[in-house]
Amino acid sequence: MKYLVYITIILLNFNSCKAQKKAKMEQEIIIPKITKEFETFDIKSYNEEKINGKLHKYKNEELYIYIDYSKGYSKAVYADNNYFNSTKNYFRNGNIEIKGISFNNGSEYGIWYEFNKEGKLIKEINTDEGYNFGWKDILEYCYKNDIKLDKGYPKQGGIKTEIYKNEENDKKVWLITYYNYKKKQYLSITLDGKTGLLLKEKEIALDAN
Repeated sequence: MKYLVYITIILLNFNSCKAQKKAKMEQEIIIPKITKEFETFDIKSYNEEKINGKLHKYKNEELYIYIDYSKGYSKAVYADNNYFNSTKNYFRNGNIEIKGISFNNGSEYGIWYEFNKEGKLIKEINTDEGYNFGWKDILEYCYKNDIKLDKGYPKQGGIKTEIYKNEENDKKVWLITYYNYKKKQYLSITLDGKTGLLLKEKEIALDAN
């Protein structure tokens, strides 16, 4: 009976730790808000403040990056406590062209909204379509397997965990590249986009990244 009590206590502690870890993970998954509403870019303010075709602003623990390019303007927002960022591209007339959310080091998340030059919503693109094993599952997989995730604006240099969607043999898959500190290896793994099943794993030479 004494051993049964010990085993029960160990199991309770283990389950409690798992529950706490999952709760912490869910608290850390913050998705930026994006709506399908029409909006415009403040061209005048941007032109007054830009330096060499770009502008960086930091406020309320968020980095705002503004740039202009051949088609128009772009605005990206990276929060210090977030794995995801929002991106909005605008036409030269300042009207919104496309907007949505992406993983900081990886693929798009959820619905992206596309507009014409007159500001009419013309398309809603579900970037997660076909991925039954979705972003929340992917992040939980990373937590369980001690795969380090970075918040905020991606730092230059160093080894970063990258998560991308892809298709292999007409099958939707996830590609994760990361550094495994226990094995001391830089790895690439492929997960089934529907089930999350590990399909393959290979080591990547560090000098090849």
